[in-house]
Amino acid sequence: MTLKKRSTRRRSPSEAQTRQDLIDPALGRAGWDVDDDKQVGIEIPIDGADPAVVQQTLAWLNQIREEHGIYEVKLPPGISDYALYRANGEIIAVVEAKKTSVDPRLAQTQANFYITEIAKRQSFTPFAFMTNGKDIRFWEHGGAPVRLVSGFFSREDLENLLYLRQNRMPLTEVAINAKIVDRTYQHEAVRRVSEAFEAGKRKALLVMATGTGKTRTSMALVDLFLRANQARRILFVADRDALVRQALNDGFRTHLPDEPCTRIHTKHIDTTNRLYVVTLQTLNLCMQEFTPAFFDLIIFDEVHRSIFNQWKEVLEYFDARMIGLTATPADFINRNTFLSFECDDDIPTFLYSQSQAITDEYLVDYNIYVAKTKFQRTGIKGVDLTEEERNTLIEQGIDPDDLDFSNTDLEKTVSNTDTLRRQWQEIWEQALPDASGQLPGKTIVFAMTQAHALRLRDTFNEMFPKFNNLVEVITSNSDYKGQLLERFKKEDSPRIAITVNLLDTGIDVPEVVNLVFMKPVQSRIKLEQMIGRGTRSHAACKVFEWLPNGEKTGFKVIDFWENDFQRTASEELRQSMPVLVSLFNNQLRLLELELRDQQGEQAQRLIEALRDKIEQIPLESFLVKQVFDGVQVAWEDHFWNYLTEQKITLLRQHVAPLLRLVPAVDVPATTFINKVERFRFQLLQGRNTSALLESIRTDVSRLPPFVSEDPTCKEMIAFCLSYRLEAPSMTDLNRVIDTLAPHMSSMRKTERNPLLVDLSDVIELRGYVLLKGGSERVYVSEYKKLVEQRILDMIDSHPAIAALASNESLTDAQLIALERTLRRELAGNEMEMNLDNIRHSFQYTKIKSMLEFLQQILGLSGVPDYQEIVSRQFEQYINSQSFNADQLLFLRTLRGVFLQKQRLKRSDLFHPPLAGVGLKADGHVLNEAEQAELLAFVETLTVV
Repeated sequence: MTLKKRSTRRRSPSEAQTRQDLIDPALGRAGWDVDDDKQVGIEIPIDGADPAVVQQTLAWLNQIREEHGIYEVKLPPGISDYALYRANGEIIAVVEAKKTSVDPRLAQTQANFYITEIAKRQSFTPFAFMTNGKDIRFWEHGGAPVRLVSGFFSREDLENLLYLRQNRMPLTEVAINAKIVDRTYQHEAVRRVSEAFEAGKRKALLVMATGTGKTRTSMALVDLFLRANQARRILFVADRDALVRQALNDGFRTHLPDEPCTRIHTKHIDTTNRLYVVTLQTLNLCMQEFTPAFFDLIIFDEVHRSIFNQWKEVLEYFDARMIGLTATPADFINRNTFLSFECDDDIPTFLYSQSQAITDEYLVDYNIYVAKTKFQRTGIKGVDLTEEERNTLIEQGIDPDDLDFSNTDLEKTVSNTDTLRRQWQEIWEQALPDASGQLPGKTIVFAMTQAHALRLRDTFNEMFPKFNNLVEVITSNSDYKGQLLERFKKEDSPRIAITVNLLDTGIDVPEVVNLVFMKPVQSRIKLEQMIGRGTRSHAACKVFEWLPNGEKTGFKVIDFWENDFQRTASEELRQSMPVLVSLFNNQLRLLELELRDQQGEQAQRLIEALRDKIEQIPLESFLVKQVFDGVQVAWEDHFWNYLTEQKITLLRQHVAPLLRLVPAVDVPATTFINKVERFRFQLLQGRNTSALLESIRTDVSRLPPFVSEDPTCKEMIAFCLSYRLEAPSMTDLNRVIDTLAPHMSSMRKTERNPLLVDLSDVIELRGYVLLKGGSERVYVSEYKKLVEQRILDMIDSHPAIAALASNESLTDAQLIALERTLRRELAGNEMEMNLDNIRHSFQYTKIKSMLEFLQQILGLSGVPDYQEIVSRQFEQYINSQSFNADQLLFLRTLRGVFLQKQRLKRSDLFHPPLAGVGLKADGHVLNEAEQAELLAFVETLTVV
């Protein structure tokens, strides 16, 4: 194999070369013309030296450089490398240059001398840049510490910074606009950010639950920055079009109507406004059109979704102060996100959780209703079907023996129409209704795919033809310019929106009272965002006739896929790795297996593949420049002459992450190569390859005819789809990659049409009981069976229950003892058979005691309820003694308290509502002995 010739190690350039090759072009990119002495002064005196002497010295230096090619002759003290001028001739910044091998921070003392001297001769202290051509450091004397920036600032940028420095007011001393935010926690959020920035930080992170006003809070911060003269150009960034439109219309135009604002598009960039919005994808494409200091403040919405993918460079490119917004619970936020927003202790700048918002009644809570059909539990298998069902399939032209689908195949490879009917029927019966009680309130249905959404709509219309305008599919494919979404928000119909991803996050429809999960969701973060569509409180609603009884006190989640709403942070799925990084790491693993034979064909092929990927890393990227000194050796030929484990570690830990920044990756081809390389590794390790084998074959089978009919490709496709792929040679796999990977972008991208059947289905399980603090779930039907079996077992082992089952009479003491036994023994076991779980699972919503439950479940009659027994015992106690009127009033009050609390402590006698009832001169109606006797009596009735 012939390897490409690679770059070799080069000596560090001199300061002259650095200035000519790196610094001058960098200044040019910021709009500075180094050949225009009205813009840029080169090697000028700063400390007031005699100009004639300075000019003579500079002429001598130039002569030495021209005649002898020697540039490393130090300038006399007081002569600056570059001075950047304002239009009026004042120096607005100096630039100190060093050769690339010198850390530019070493020039800070020299820069300090220059700007201090210049400040004596003009009205302000200039800014300072220090650079070695690779790193550029910016320093605002008396302001923030020296910091790394991605490029020089333009004259306009520096004029803006000078204006802000001269006119700024402390953020903490400017009043918050209460017309924008009116809640205490929102004011606290604004103040927390203000205090962080006034303390010198340049980044802040706000974690606020969905529905608590992140956008309004950010608008209040924008307003504060503008009025404090701490920002004049502000950018709001989101990674979804709907969120950007919301920020522009519901944010800037609503709360800051007098400020000029615009949306950034790649084809038209207007830099004359004050407020800007943009999608993160667009900004990634056009950010070089802006200088690093163009924006003073940047706000990133839902920052957890973008912080550590290929867009991270956007955050690093701009020098603005930054605020990150997210609704993701703090436990689920990546530590690197905290660090990127200067929250070193993993504590956000401000936190307002969903649970706190519910407690404070700014958000509403939800109830979960779970249901599952027979086919959702067992799948659809021909061997399990009845003869009637088999005949139904045969009539549909389907061989029942071909059916072998698991429950997870539903709506992916097989769809059963009657399953959809049963689910719609359950939704119709269980969804919270509108004020009329006739129709469901505003409802969002989360479907798996566009085709699934359309099948759901068609099935609904078939079942409820009178309401065919009630349901609409609202997805990115169906919603032209957001028109359907606007109708769902503002009009009576559609009442039910079926969506695929579009309405999962960032959509604000306060009147939504039902969320229906028709798909499994593995990510807790995603679940939290989806749940957030329903948390808005009644105060946020405008159309009350869409709400149950005209009021929103909560909302309902109807879940058909047993989604885990209690997933902990430790269980959350890891962030996906970019496919190019994954492929690089997998090829490194394969190379490790070849280290003994590094000159062999397979090792050399892997080395070439790895080096090709490294060459794609954009060296001009600011993120790459920051770390390049530590990894530059991987670009040089000698590094690859002999590889060691130490070099492999450097490649894996420090070079691989940079592949995130490679633009225009052919994802289908790279994904296919990655599968084949993983398959290769599993073969070499003797592992099970069945899953990858099936995935590779599926990809190959989806190649279109113009590929499969090509003679070369045809041969390799036949190879992949045959048994020969199960035991290939390494050469075979190389041919698969070389031949087929380039065509993978042509794979048919349309959704696979599942097999459509129509077999009778039934809802088998409804609802579940939460045990162990919500960490364990048991379906209601299964829980009821466990409880019923436990009661049957107790009939044989507990005499009192056996007596009741035989219609025998029991004394009050025996009945109270039985109530106590049932509450203490059963509630404390693994089933947690308490009254709440019993009411929920058996739908005995009005029972107040275990005795009443026994009456219901055993079909008994004539058994007194616990409340009745307590009342009777109190009557007997009162009648057994001679109490005066005040004491009788006190005892009747105490009976009511006990029936409500079902327990009593001595301290309760001296607190409301008992304190002050029937008081006598000595302070109480009962003496100490009478109190002790009363408490002993009450204890005989206590069961909890």
